[in-house]
Amino acid sequence: MNINQVREQLHRLIDEVDDLYVLNGLYRNLLADKRQRDEYEKEQQAKANTEKGRSARRS
Repeated sequence: MNINQVREQLHRLIDEVDDLYVLNGLYRNLLADKRQRDEYEKEQQAKANTEKGRSARRS
């Protein structure tokens, strides 16, 4: 294997590592977004349940 082949292979490996790094970052962002959305939905559901309870007591 000559030096040019080694360089090409090294550049390909670096590109693959960069791609993996970007994909891992995107995955972490998606997980964080999902976690925040789930928490928000739980909060909204709890508020709705609280309002239903208040309405039922008033009736």
